[in-house]
Amino acid sequence: MSPSRVSPPPASDLSSGLTKEQLEFWDTNGYLLIPDALSQDVVKELHDESNRLLNDFSLEDHPMTKFSTGEKSDHVGDSYFLESGDKVRFFFEEGQ
Repeated sequence: MSPSRVSPPPASDLSSGLTKEQLEFWDTNGYLLIPDALSQDVVKELHDESNRLLNDFSLEDHPMTKFSTGEKSDHVGDSYFLESGDKVRFFFEEGQ
């Protein structure tokens, strides 16, 4: 799936970080494409690892945590959610 919008080009001097246009695009759209930020080898490794994680995922011992952005909704298995910052965890969306 290709994004419907194309991000502004990177700065010619990569040591300067993101351009003003890139930051504005990020603020407006919530994403930024950075062409060639990762090598094809790294992308393949990440893709392979993602597939491995999904293929090895088991529902048998999963707390069936549903992620919600609503302020009044409780997360099923709160500790599973709250302790996930440094782990790969699987969450389900509300209504799914």
